[in-house]
Amino acid sequence: MSFLSSEKSIFRSLEIIEKRINEKLTVENIAADVYISKFHYMRLFREIVGDSVMDYVIRRKLTLAAEALLETSASILDIALDYGYDSRDGFTRSFKALMGVTPAQYRKSGHDQTLIQTSKEYKNMEYTKTTDAVIREINEWITQAKDLAMEMRRENKDDPNLFWQRVADQTEIFAENLPAVFEKVNTIARNPDEITDGMEIVKFIDDNAFVAHSTAFQIALMEARWSDREKSITFAEKYREFAWFGVEKAKKITEFFRELLLLVIDDMRKTAVKMINDAVAKGKIATDNIPDDFMYIKDEIVQLVDQLSATPIESITALQVDDSYFKTKLIAITAKLNIDSSNKELFESMQDFSSALNGAASFCGTIVKPFDDPSPGVNTIKVMQDIVYMGNVLFFYAKGELEYLINGPYKVSYEENKTVINEIEVKIKNYMKFALKYERGENEVSAFLVIAEKLREIIAVLNKIADGLGIHGGALKLIASELKGLADKIVRLIEE
Repeated sequence: MSFLSSEKSIFRSLEIIEKRINEKLTVENIAADVYISKFHYMRLFREIVGDSVMDYVIRRKLTLAAEALLETSASILDIALDYGYDSRDGFTRSFKALMGVTPAQYRKSGHDQTLIQTSKEYKNMEYTKTTDAVIREINEWITQAKDLAMEMRRENKDDPNLFWQRVADQTEIFAENLPAVFEKVNTIARNPDEITDGMEIVKFIDDNAFVAHSTAFQIALMEARWSDREKSITFAEKYREFAWFGVEKAKKITEFFRELLLLVIDDMRKTAVKMINDAVAKGKIATDNIPDDFMYIKDEIVQLVDQLSATPIESITALQVDDSYFKTKLIAITAKLNIDSSNKELFESMQDFSSALNGAASFCGTIVKPFDDPSPGVNTIKVMQDIVYMGNVLFFYAKGELEYLINGPYKVSYEENKTVINEIEVKIKNYMKFALKYERGENEVSAFLVIAEKLREIIAVLNKIADGLGIHGGALKLIASELKGLADKIVRLIEE
């Protein structure tokens, strides 16, 4: 059986699977319908589709079941039975393994994206595996966000402070906005040459994780202000876990896209090899058609063909193929002016060679480059810049908390705390002045010990103010504790 007829048989079997998706499908009965032996069918299916037969069938059943969960009011058990499952438990296990959430969570959270539809291009089916995994990871985060918002509303329903309402609102908006990336994910599966959009998706996830971390710290400050009250549930840690969950998702998605990119590059290189080999073959035909009394033209084409044949595909650049194309144009003009124009075979073969090179040059120009790998080891300068940045953020919170204490419900006297407040403002300004010099590269790494020492001075002042405020100093204590963590991290990095 030729590859072409094999491919048609497999695609015909995909149509059969779609028509009979609600039935109990087996490899044997699908193979029988396309008149291929079971073992030959399994081998061809994996080779062309990139998946085992039954893994593909299960993915299609669950994808359609997911649509039914959103578009119908049928019970989960009825949907499970419709797609060939004997029990709700078995269906739930399979669904969560593929989608990242249970059928109940999927329906409750109103996810508006199922896994990508059947593609009749086997490469797209391969790419879909990766994009399905990305969607799974995002689905899990959406579900966690909605559950967290619901719990926050429930536990704070009698609290008059609008802070909790605002956090719950923001969390729900986050969950509603996150599916916006699904269309980009599916676009990559359909058009793998747009894989570079993957980094935009990762940045979007990262940005949302940053917002979640910032929100977690705001919650921690609010709870620290109320250290004199008893709360049945504290949400700072829950929200921090939610934020780190997002960071982990971004890491996983980055790796998924990196793997997909390598697959895309490999496929594109294979195509480039075929195109260049085709150009080489056409160049040899053109060479054979050149009369022996025009050896300089023949030698030039032979040289072009040999160069293309000898260069590994990894080393061939679009510019190199482009240069070869323009050389063939130059050779063609020379041939037209010097060789009998009645030699139609020569000029047609020259045109074929030139066109093949032009196509190869255009295609080679589309081959994407891998994402840059991070430099090995710890980039101390970058880590220190991050620490300086985080210090700046915490100082922002410290100044905000001081303002809250003076102008807020506790009405802490500015005059009574004027000396220590001024002291911390001076120390913060000195720290920032020193940090900015560092960021411009004017200091050695040893200067980071000075930064750590300046941090400790600020920590001491914050703790002094907090101790004087008694039960109202909880938030300042929290900020001081975070700053101490930064100072300790600087010292550890320098020691390492």
